[in-house]
Amino acid sequence: MDKDKRVVRGPNGRAHRWRLNVPASLNGGRKKRVFFKSEKEAKDHSAGLLEAHLAVSPDLVSQLKERGMTVSDAIHYALKNAPRTAKVDLGDACTGFLQSRKDKNCKDRYLAVLGSDISAFRGEFPRRTIDSVSREQIERYLGDLTKKDGETPASPKTRRNVLASINALFNYAVDRGWRGENPAASISKPILDESRPATLQPAQVAKLLETASRVEFSDIFPGVLLQLFAGVRRSELPHVRWEHMKDHFLRLDLTKTRQPRAVDMPEALIRWLATLPPRTGRVLELEGVDFNPKDTRGIEDAYTYRLGQLANAADVPLPKNVLRHTAITYRVGLSGSVDQTARWGGHTAAVLHKHYLGAATRADAERFYALLPPAGASNVVPLAAG
Repeated sequence: MDKDKRVVRGPNGRAHRWRLNVPASLNGGRKKRVFFKSEKEAKDHSAGLLEAHLAVSPDLVSQLKERGMTVSDAIHYALKNAPRTAKVDLGDACTGFLQSRKDKNCKDRYLAVLGSDISAFRGEFPRRTIDSVSREQIERYLGDLTKKDGETPASPKTRRNVLASINALFNYAVDRGWRGENPAASISKPILDESRPATLQPAQVAKLLETASRVEFSDIFPGVLLQLFAGVRRSELPHVRWEHMKDHFLRLDLTKTRQPRAVDMPEALIRWLATLPPRTGRVLELEGVDFNPKDTRGIEDAYTYRLGQLANAADVPLPKNVLRHTAITYRVGLSGSVDQTARWGGHTAAVLHKHYLGAATRADAERFYALLPPAGASNVVPLAAG
């Protein structure tokens, strides 16, 4: 349908007319041109011809009109969103998606979390095809998520993370022509509460170091020092070896970002490490826990459990990642340089600006770095042979 080039005079002067080109298939084998005063009239007539030709029921036509759509609109929508291949079972799609992530060499930690999210989602929709899951169903699924107790609603962060996994699944399905659009793409992400990472005060750090240096915590004391003064991530810690510390630098080859980084060790860390006898091998050796370089969650969980025992003994709360957060907070507080601290901690400058900058003053940082071991404390902590 297009605007007619000819202009006719009416009682109100000159006015454009609209022309509808009716194909032979809709007019008994002959093409035809029909003219209308308005675009709406032309579209209505076009829709009527198509409805009659396709023998669309009046009820369906009525439902389309309620949505402001014509039969032609509905056909275009179906062509856009319908799968371009045979229908694929949701379970098969999930299996293929997870395998594709493995083939892309994604980290084992990410694959484990992704596998858990996708398996739970697949279990909620048995005997369904990937193209039959709607946005509304996904929203209900996210809204019904709970914590491990099965009753407490999942946190916004958990729902946000699960949504990211589901979104990746449907992007994969769209790429393979299994459905026309991603129903999760338009779902709004849960809003997270803005808060600064938890940080220990210098007085709390002093209590923690005094307790951690006892014989009973000798298995985790080196890890505590590296997290507290060098900002090593919990997931990076199991890979650190004593040989990686040389010339006042700690070399981290296996990191969260897959980008190796060299961490210059502050004097306080060097002084505390000097209290430990020389060793080789991995820094974090925990009894009864095997080291698997591809999946260190067992060691991390055991280390976290021991941190809980340390927190109780020292009467210092240790929320998740507080040691690393403390290291970065005082590092940027002392240096005043966001970019330098971002490189040092394996972060982005944007993250530091948002969460760390201004959380501690230079005076706070100076008190933190003044927490040195007692005089004559060299080699006072006996570590298990290994």
